[in-house]
Amino acid sequence: MGVTLAFNAPSAVNAAEGIKDYEGHWAQKQIESWLQNGWLKGFEDGSVKPDQGISRAEFVTLVNRMWDISEGKSAAFSDLSKSSWAYTEFSKAVSAGYIQGYEGKVHPNALITRQEAAIIISRLMKFEDGSADALAAFTDAGRIAAWSQPKVAAVVNAGAMKGYPDGSFKPDRPMTRAESVALMESFNNLSGGVGDAVVTRAVEFGSSNSSSLRAFKNLTVTASGVKLKNITIQGDLLLKEVTGAGGLTLDNVTVEGRLIIEGSGSDTVYLSNSRLNQIVVQKKSGEVQIIAAGTTEAGQVQVRSGVKLEESEGSGKGFTDIAVSSDLPSGTVVALSGVFNHVKVEAAAAVLKLQKGTLSLLSVAQGASSLQAELEAGTVIARAVLDSAASFTGSGEIQAATVNDGGKGSSFARKPLTVDGSQKESIVTGTGTPVIVAGGGGSGGGSAGGGSNGGGDGGSIEAPAPAVLPVIEGITLAQGSKDVYTNAATAVISFNGLSGAEQAAAHYAGYYFTATAETAPDPANHYIETLPDAKGSYRFSIEPKHLQDYMTVILYDVNNKAIGHQVIKLDLKARYSTLDEPVERFSEGVTITRSLERGFINDRIAIREEFAAQHPEIQYFVYSANTELPYVVDADKDFNVKSLSAQSHYLNGVTDIVYGYSYEDSEDYLAPFYTVKNFEEQYMIIFYDKDMHVTGYYQGPSILTDQQAADTVAFKIDQLPEAEKLTLEHEPAVNWVYRRYSNLTEAQKELVNKANTDKIIALKTAIDKLKLG
Repeated sequence: MGVTLAFNAPSAVNAAEGIKDYEGHWAQKQIESWLQNGWLKGFEDGSVKPDQGISRAEFVTLVNRMWDISEGKSAAFSDLSKSSWAYTEFSKAVSAGYIQGYEGKVHPNALITRQEAAIIISRLMKFEDGSADALAAFTDAGRIAAWSQPKVAAVVNAGAMKGYPDGSFKPDRPMTRAESVALMESFNNLSGGVGDAVVTRAVEFGSSNSSSLRAFKNLTVTASGVKLKNITIQGDLLLKEVTGAGGLTLDNVTVEGRLIIEGSGSDTVYLSNSRLNQIVVQKKSGEVQIIAAGTTEAGQVQVRSGVKLEESEGSGKGFTDIAVSSDLPSGTVVALSGVFNHVKVEAAAAVLKLQKGTLSLLSVAQGASSLQAELEAGTVIARAVLDSAASFTGSGEIQAATVNDGGKGSSFARKPLTVDGSQKESIVTGTGTPVIVAGGGGSGGGSAGGGSNGGGDGGSIEAPAPAVLPVIEGITLAQGSKDVYTNAATAVISFNGLSGAEQAAAHYAGYYFTATAETAPDPANHYIETLPDAKGSYRFSIEPKHLQDYMTVILYDVNNKAIGHQVIKLDLKARYSTLDEPVERFSEGVTITRSLERGFINDRIAIREEFAAQHPEIQYFVYSANTELPYVVDADKDFNVKSLSAQSHYLNGVTDIVYGYSYEDSEDYLAPFYTVKNFEEQYMIIFYDKDMHVTGYYQGPSILTDQQAADTVAFKIDQLPEAEKLTLEHEPAVNWVYRRYSNLTEAQKELVNKANTDKIIALKTAIDKLKLG
């Protein structure tokens, strides 16, 4: 059962003019970006209602705005009149080819599900259909409808949609407004400009909003003084021959392919808070200086011409691995300033200058003869592995050197602290710190492809896993608005204080509660709850029993490995409801209507305006459905105002419209409450005043037309197995559905198709025979 709210598209206003109910929400950044771009509109009071569900009409409207789809052709929909505001949006969708409808219907008011959203995105992006094999990893793959599987697989293959931490995909789960914005924001990073672009003059190009990235397949820059800002490039960024001063600046730019630097002359490239998969330096002449600042991370730098790589103070990962290509002209200088992981030299007669900082591993490959390495004062190389002879000058320190056969005769102005390898005795050293020769000898102290201490399997040096999970800082948790939940505290957790490196490494977060502070956190704690990300901030509820507990937050990487933790002492306050006995049960004032969609029943719950006007004391309401309570055994005991008002609920404003939806399959029918005689689907709506005092409640079912009643029963019959697959475990489900069918009026039974009628009668007969043995 889920909660969503209405979307008043015709009367929407800018949320900045009124209530900012998205502040502190996990999707605040994306929402603010969409509001600024005009893709998302607020309600009449200025609110956004991020946790409200989103209908197909609303979702289509957002897609049209973001993809700038403005032209539509006339179309006929049996369930949408031309006078409706949504008609134009669906006409655009049909023209764009991402909506086709079903038997002439587009179901504008139904909540959109994850699998339906996947179909839309797959069609927009023109993804190639995927196979069902791509979905096998999801624990609920069997729930992904056959009609959606190729498109869902395509979107999953493209990395555009992922599963949940519990391994499920949840194909039928309706999405909230916030989830839809975040989802399409990630798609925007994949699509956006969708084509190639060329920048030919000195301009600032991209987006002014860091939460709203423009995207391109490939981008070419042919001018100096260009600043690229808030851009995602799926392919390559090419810096060609440029004229003028100013270089190139990248600010919050992601290059999923390569940054290729060509041309001639001297250039400077500034990388600020950017992520680059690979940089290729291949200028015809001249040197390029590349400066990394902020949270910039460059996966690998391929050096084929002169370059100076510099990391500014306080930068993130910056440059990590440098490959000096064999086609680098002899005598060409490669200068480094910063903290580097691995430099692999394959070029002959190259000049490597470590001007500032440290280098974890320098490997000189076979054929890379006559390397000249100049180490400035204060610089450190942790390990040098030489498969070709090299000359080291300057006062910088080498902590360990492995000299293999090809490195025979290498020279060091300052003696390394330790030396190993087959040619350790052949080195030429100046004066300075004595050499401590490590044991071993032989031919395998390491190799140019690796740097292991013991005999070289070519792998990289890896630090042992910490015995204790590292403590991190920067996660904060604060009390959120009191008007979001009842019988629970509203908590807002923020990951914005984490370092750039921690945010880059963290994929998601989990948390659990203890009465005392954890000294040895358990990443596999049975009671752990997960958050979908470890960036930005999230709003969620915390039950009263945990308000003064300790909350252990654990960060996990993309491989589900715990990488750090923080323990937070909670001091939260909950807003509790109070109830007088007896409390008034209203017989009117609420309208509950139903629509039936593929995979779920969708009920619209609205408080009538005249009822709200008659009861100005009512400020909030919550709702529960008995389909939400599979543990119900005694309906009178468990599904009543006293029991339900004591539970934690999301608060809805009295003017809100909510939607209840249920996912029902054969397993659900085995739940005990289905065996309760005549316990039909019911909703209970509980009303509260501003102080959370229960002012009354309403209880009743959806108001169904004859066709809806027949369709609902037919829907349930379809979910039952065929007669030949029946077991006695299906008895509660079969009896319950048969009773629902029997309770239909004769007019309603006429509307159930013959196949379904025959099926339920056959199932009832079969289950009775099974009971008799």
